[in-house]
Amino acid sequence: GGNNAIIVDETADLKLAIPAIVFGAVGTAGQRCTTTRRLIVHASIYADVLAKLITAYKQVEGKIGDPTDPANLMGPLNSRDGVNAYLDAIAKAKAAGGKVETGGPAIDRPGNFVLPAIVTGLTNDAAIVQHETFAPILYVMPYTDLNDAIDMQNAVPQGLSSSIFTTNLKRAEAFLAA
Repeated sequence: GGNNAIIVDETADLKLAIPAIVFGAVGTAGQRCTTTRRLIVHASIYADVLAKLITAYKQVEGKIGDPTDPANLMGPLNSRDGVNAYLDAIAKAKAAGGKVETGGPAIDRPGNFVLPAIVTGLTNDAAIVQHETFAPILYVMPYTDLNDAIDMQNAVPQGLSSSIFTTNLKRAEAFLAA
């Protein structure tokens, strides 16, 4: 499985990063082994990235439905058990001190639909952040040192993909060589 992370450094081109993060976290309703589950953002741009993500997620909220309809951006979870796992993860995140910035509930209509969630206020070692929930939940965490961000990215028992958004070649190489 995957509890995959994206690192966004202070040089990142957010016009490229934001759509990629949203697709990585919300595409296939978070039910892909390479879904983005953790976002590790440089502290200097954390507030800006978070605001842009919340805006993007609000745009997705109005386009959740039949995934074969090209007007929709997100489809359902695969089962009622998936919805329950999503709701349980949101409850555990809140109980651990997390803040649900957007999303969180199931959508009250036929089918297994939920609102994609962004959760802040948790550390990478929080039990729920370490748990892989196959649902559209993105844990957003700040960092100040790239080596710490790489350590956070690697500090999960699972992980099939990872990436970094940077325009700094030395940081990209440090990420690849880690």
